[in-house]
Amino acid sequence: MEKSPKEMLVEILNYGKFNQQELAKKIGVSPAQITRWLGSAEPRLIHFRKIEKIYNEIAV
Repeated sequence: MEKSPKEMLVEILNYGKFNQQELAKKIGVSPAQITRWLGSAEPRLIHFRKIEKIYNEIAV
């Protein structure tokens, strides 16, 4: 089953090596945007691909 962007972000923040500010910088958005995605907002495809790439790197 595919994970939602929100689920991936939560796992990246919980198990990854990034805090919210570092993750935002890596994706190229503001920390406030990460907060919105952790709420109900959905990332654009270009940002989703970056989230997915980071998630796959840490979820090995």
